[in-house]
Amino acid sequence: MSDSHGLLAIGELARRTGLASSALRYYERVGLLSPAGRAGGRRYYGASSAERVALIHLCQDAGFTLREIRALVAAGGRKSRSWIRLVEAKLRELETRIAQAQGAKVLVQHALACPHRNLFTCSNFRAALEAHLVSPGHDPVTRRVRRAGVEFGGRQTTKSPGPK
Repeated sequence: MSDSHGLLAIGELARRTGLASSALRYYERVGLLSPAGRAGGRRYYGASSAERVALIHLCQDAGFTLREIRALVAAGGRKSRSWIRLVEAKLRELETRIAQAQGAKVLVQHALACPHRNLFTCSNFRAALEAHLVSPGHDPVTRRVRRAGVEFGGRQTTKSPGPK
C-alpha cells in the first residue's frame, strides 16, 4: 500500500514486482536497492524502486550477475569508462556463450540426423569426444567441433559422412 508521500511498503513493492519481500531485502543488502525510509519497523521505498527492480531483472536477463549490476549502477552511466568496460566485457562473454550454444546445437542436430545406430560409431562424434577429452573445459564447444571436423555456422552438417 502506498502512503500519502508516494512511498511503497515493502509488501506493496513485492506485489508490484512479483518478488518476495526477502528478495527485496537481499537486493538492499547487496547494495542494489535502498529504502526511502523506515517507519514503525517497516521499510518504505520510493516509487522509482519498481523501475530499479525492473532494471535489475533486465540486466539479469542480459546475463549480468548482481555484483556486475551493482558495478554498472555505481559507474554512473553510459559515458563512464568503467560502465563501458563492464558492458563490453559482458558483450564478449555473451558472444562466447552464443558460439558455444551454436556449436552445441550443431552437435544435437547432427545426433538427430546421424545415420549411425550408435553415436559412438560415428566418426564425427568420436572426433568431438576425443577433442573434449584432450582439453575439457578449456575451449568453447565450437572450437572442439571445428577440430572434430564437424561443419557449423552457415553450413551445418546434417548427416555423417559415415565410418572412417
